[in-house]
Amino acid sequence: MDAMVNKAEDKLMKLSADPETRRQYELRAKALSDERSRVGEAREAGIEQGMKQGMKQGIQQGIQQGMKMGILEMVKSLLETGMPLAEVAKHTPYTEEELRRLLRE
Repeated sequence: MDAMVNKAEDKLMKLSADPETRRQYELRAKALSDERSRVGEAREAGIEQGMKQGMKQGIQQGIQQGMKMGILEMVKSLLETGMPLAEVAKHTPYTEEELRRLLRE
C-alpha cells in the first residue's frame, strides 16, 4: 500500500511541476466551479419562479372561492324571500342544477 501511495505522490509531483498541466488543471477546476455556480443560480431562479407562480394561482383560487361564496350567500337570501330557484339561477353564473348541487355541499 505504501508503494502505491509513494508512486501516486511521485506522479503528482511530476504533474504539478509541468506548467501546462497545471494550467489545464486550473482551467478545468475553474470550469467546474463556474458550472456549479450556474446550476445553483438556475436552481434558485427556478424555485423563485415556482413560488411566484404558486402564489399567483393561490390568490386566483382564493378570489374565485370568495366570489362563489358571495354568490351562494345571495342565492340563500333570495331563496329565503321565497324567490323560486329557477328565477334565482337567472341572476347567477350557475344553472339551476349547479345551484342545487352547490347548496347541498
